[in-house]
Amino acid sequence: MMKTTTIVGISGSLRKASSNTKLLKYTEKKLKMINTGVHFSLGSINLPLYNDDLEKEQGVPKSVTELGDLLGRASGIIISTPEYNKGISGALKNCFDWMSRLKPNPFTSKTIAILSATDGRSGGERCQYILRLSLTPFDCNIIQSPEVLIGHSSSAFNEVGDLTDAKSNKLLDKLLEKFLAQSSAQHI
Repeated sequence: MMKTTTIVGISGSLRKASSNTKLLKYTEKKLKMINTGVHFSLGSINLPLYNDDLEKEQGVPKSVTELGDLLGRASGIIISTPEYNKGISGALKNCFDWMSRLKPNPFTSKTIAILSATDGRSGGERCQYILRLSLTPFDCNIIQSPEVLIGHSSSAFNEVGDLTDAKSNKLLDKLLEKFLAQSSAQHI
């Protein structure tokens, strides 16, 4: 019997038609082809803006603790980020600010894979660097390579949501195999 591996995906974009959410849904399909024991869910980062006054007056919002609980139960986390003005989205940074308030921290010691999809040609090189830097305080295990950068993302997926570029698919496969091996080994 195959052990279940619980993976949580976080899209750095709140848009319904987000390329990063599409990339995560496609990643879910690929994960389940590699390992049928994968349980994948998307975590919502549509959270109130972090405000210390809010936390002191009302406590940590329920949406924050729910996301923290989901991440805390995960074997590994996959973050797919857009590049907004050469950095990560405000929503993703806000998520990290809220998660830093939770004890124990849900990112600590987790295996994390990073993806990016942008409509520009670079595919999000800058935002991946900033994302890695933003995760530093959480003491997590970030897989450094291969980098999966999807440029021209509005035309990168076919009508059923599959990523069409062969090179990008090969890099994604390699990243996911490495990610599954590390996130599974972490929970033995």
